[in-house]
Amino acid sequence: MILGSSERRVYSCLERWLTLYGYAPTIREIEADLNIASRSFIQDVLKRLQQKGYIERRRGMARAISLLRSELPLHGVVQAGYLTEHPVGYFDRVCLDGKRYPLGDYALKVCGNSMVKAEIFDGDVVVIRPSSDLWAILPGQIAVIWIDGEGGTLKHVYYREGDRQITLKSANSGHESRILDSAQVQLQGVMVGHHRRNDGLWIAM
Repeated sequence: MILGSSERRVYSCLERWLTLYGYAPTIREIEADLNIASRSFIQDVLKRLQQKGYIERRRGMARAISLLRSELPLHGVVQAGYLTEHPVGYFDRVCLDGKRYPLGDYALKVCGNSMVKAEIFDGDVVVIRPSSDLWAILPGQIAVIWIDGEGGTLKHVYYREGDRQITLKSANSGHESRILDSAQVQLQGVMVGHHRRNDGLWIAM
């Protein structure tokens, strides 16, 4: 969810304090840092940040604010359109705001426009939870599928236990669905998160 200007200012203040000092500022320190003489205003902004999933607060403690974010390995790009192989040996990391992910999840940058009606656009980042069990796919779940001889793609997946065919459906009327023999494909993982760059943050969508 996109942050408003006041939310972004308070979030940046929290981020700066945690980076410089290793702990969060008090309400009074946020007021002084931002030159805002209104405790109720700061409390309201913090409440909104918590509701949007950007911070976590523990009651009864003065500096009990932490940012909800994850630093994940970025394993290159995934095509939402034409297929491509992931870059060999590609390694980077990306800090995603507004959500925490468990160890083992990884990020891919989206390239293409075949998933636009699912609100996944070119340049977005998706978080993938590794899995190779096609039978565990829920109908219509978005996943990364590897197609033998072609590469990987991000699509809605339809597959049921015992089926010999798998259907890959885009979220763009300009891209046709594909029906493939299950022996031709390999599930690489399911999408568990989606982030977009906004004002310096990779915000959770």
